[in-house]
Amino acid sequence: MLRKDLTEEEKYNIGVALKKAIKKLAQSDPRTVCLNSAVIFNREEEGYILPYLNRRYLVKHCTGEVQPFSDEEGEVSIHLRILFLHYLSEAGGAPLQNEWITFKEIPGGQIYTGPYQKRTIQPLLQNFGEQPEKFMELAEDLGGQRTTFGDYAVTLHPFPRLPLTFVFWEGDEEFPATANILYDASAVDYLPTEDHVLLPSLIIWEMIARLGQE
Repeated sequence: MLRKDLTEEEKYNIGVALKKAIKKLAQSDPRTVCLNSAVIFNREEEGYILPYLNRRYLVKHCTGEVQPFSDEEGEVSIHLRILFLHYLSEAGGAPLQNEWITFKEIPGGQIYTGPYQKRTIQPLLQNFGEQPEKFMELAEDLGGQRTTFGDYAVTLHPFPRLPLTFVFWEGDEEFPATANILYDASAVDYLPTEDHVLLPSLIIWEMIARLGQE
């Protein structure tokens, strides 16, 4: 009989994923990690200084603990912690290809199309489809730079070697507003496919939270 008081970690097996990610990073060579992921290793703290959305975090090499440099950032969610650990341990060091691809073009992306739409494009359009300029402004606060795709587009650098571009097309009387997310073709060398669903979804929900604070 299933318990009704399962924690989030138990429900989705997130705890197992976290333990695996901690172990993999701990077994990695810090020099290789820094070279491949473009981060700095702090010997005194025995951890990596990882930039994320214009902020900095300390990720401990052996324990996988994550500490924000600013007290204002608050507690780091387990999902974001796993994402940090995966980026550091999975990064292969491939250079940016300056070729933008959609999620469907990432190996295995077709399998996750349904969950991807539900967790990224749908909430993006529901909250910003009628006000893409607001998304642009919030993204710029996190270091985003506007670019020339669609009607509105902004490129964010959640990690040093992993840019994301959010694109909006305005709707009219015949067609509703649409949106998409573009990845550099090198993205496959930095995170597993399922994390390319998680990363933009975390960014979008942070944007939604910021929107609600205004």
